[in-house]
Amino acid sequence: MNEEEASLFDVLWLLLASVIFVPIFQKIPGGSPVLGYLAAGILIGPYGLSIIRHVHGTKAIAEFGVVFLLFNIGLELSVERLSSMKKYVFGLGSAQVLVTAVVVGLVAHFVSGLPGPAAIVIGNGLALSSTAVVLQTPLTENELLIKVQFFHGPTPLTENELLIKAQFFHGPVLQERGESTSRHGRATFSVLLFQDLAVVVLLILIPLISPNSSKGGVGFQAIAEALGMAAVKAAVAITAIIAGGRLLLRPIYKQIAENQNAEIFSANTLLVILGTSLLTARAGLSMALGAFLAGLLLAETEFSLQVESDIAPYRGLLLGLFFMTVGMSIDPKLLVSNFPVIMGSLGLLIGGKTVLVALVGRVFGVSIISAIRVGLLLAPGGEFAFVAFGEAVNQGIMSPQLSSLLFLVVGISMAMTPWLAAGGQLIASRFEQHDVRSLLPVESETDDLQDHIIICGFGRVGQIIAQLLSERLIPFVALDVRSDRVAAGRALDLPVYFGDAGSREVLHKIGAERACAAAITLDTPGANYRTVWALSKYFPNVKTFVRAHDVDHGLNLEKAGASAVVPETLEPSLQLAAAVLAQAKLPMSEIAATINEFRTRHLSELTELCESSGSSLGYGFSRVMTKPKTQSLDSSDENQFSEGTLAI
Repeated sequence: MNEEEASLFDVLWLLLASVIFVPIFQKIPGGSPVLGYLAAGILIGPYGLSIIRHVHGTKAIAEFGVVFLLFNIGLELSVERLSSMKKYVFGLGSAQVLVTAVVVGLVAHFVSGLPGPAAIVIGNGLALSSTAVVLQTPLTENELLIKVQFFHGPTPLTENELLIKAQFFHGPVLQERGESTSRHGRATFSVLLFQDLAVVVLLILIPLISPNSSKGGVGFQAIAEALGMAAVKAAVAITAIIAGGRLLLRPIYKQIAENQNAEIFSANTLLVILGTSLLTARAGLSMALGAFLAGLLLAETEFSLQVESDIAPYRGLLLGLFFMTVGMSIDPKLLVSNFPVIMGSLGLLIGGKTVLVALVGRVFGVSIISAIRVGLLLAPGGEFAFVAFGEAVNQGIMSPQLSSLLFLVVGISMAMTPWLAAGGQLIASRFEQHDVRSLLPVESETDDLQDHIIICGFGRVGQIIAQLLSERLIPFVALDVRSDRVAAGRALDLPVYFGDAGSREVLHKIGAERACAAAITLDTPGANYRTVWALSKYFPNVKTFVRAHDVDHGLNLEKAGASAVVPETLEPSLQLAAAVLAQAKLPMSEIAATINEFRTRHLSELTELCESSGSSLGYGFSRVMTKPKTQSLDSSDENQFSEGTLAI
């Protein structure tokens, strides 16, 4: 068999193993696709059946799975939204890495008797967590059922309906558990971002402390100079990527989009991802960081949704391949021969790291329950530990036997992540207080938010708005005066608080002075009016979008300072009318024409009312007079430039 055929057989075995193992592990309670990929890697890897022959080549390709994952995360964020998380990224993140590295390093040196350089590498390597695994942690079946029923009511669902709604509600990252906008979700994600930066320092440090280096090691001054130079190179590279991306990405994508060539559009996306990854790698940073920066820049363009759709197949396939290569690094025989040592090390890693992260989280204002949940998610080791320990072996810092033991500990801890996340959910449900006092907003819980959305009223409309914001990783805070709604939202890790949205003190506690907009969907017209008045008087920076009972109510809300008013009667009435007309056996074309005619007439009346009263009534509509640049547009294009264009 020649080399090309051998490589093809490797690919076939990888695909076959994933097709068999992933569905099996998804059916196990608490199981996940990640565990399936790990088990498949163990079986077909060099420590299992030794089916895969080109392990190093497979690992090189698999690293792009993490690259595409970080690019997708960047697409879900933006530079401005990331800057609002700086307290957690650089504060909590740096404290977590530093404290954990010091404690683990001291234990390795004084308890295990390892040399200083090996203890430094182990401490820093085990301080890192797995970005790929944590961000892929799925919902359990019960959590999924609770979430679907919360948003859709207690109507029983068939298994197929449950799966369909699950796919509708949950994206590919932390929001799969509905936790992307929760306190512990934001903290976990921020720390993971800092860890991706910290791994650069570790990889620079390893050759400097190697006994194989000149003079048998390098002094503190040389290490400081090397790290300083690396920091300068990193700053230059990141600045160049951000500046160049903002200047070039939008014009390039716009030109390609005008050519209407889907293949070239996808090829350009791959060029951007791999190009920025290579640039940061050449600057001494991780490839994943470059991809993340590219995603951040593309998130600010109008092409982000199409880009996200284009990379989805590559991301899922390569990420699965990455998890399988992690499984290939695990030696099951070593587990049997060193079971007490490995289990003791695993227990110390999970327990000790959870306690350390929880303590650091408390220092930064995270509640005790949220801090424990952050600790449980970050306690396992990460994929970069394999890279760091492998490089340490190459530099003569640690023995291959020690690295194999550490590989096994890190691999098992990564496989435990779904159960640790479920344990955090259980702790939150059992030990959080359920009286009204525990539901009140606390200023320290929202002091890291910037340009977030305030949802006033967490009923049916508010829940839909929260769902849409959560799916796009847009930060929000919701208020309601019904404790059952608040408790249900908090049980799903949503940032919902008990409080009067018309109170200046309550609004201040949820950071209204830093918010950008408010969606007001309270049950009574008086409450809506009072909330609009309070926001316009005390927090004029907040744009208010309000649900109105009728046109008269809407006009009063406009006078109180509402930015836009949405009367609630038209669209439900039109949908009911369409159903009745269909039951009356009218043709569908006639029904559509009748409904559209009524809607057009109603909106034209609102337009006249806007002109006479100076308001913006009409479902958030405003007058936008945009003329087409050319006369070659067809009728469908011309309709896009008519008056009454949606302003939001």
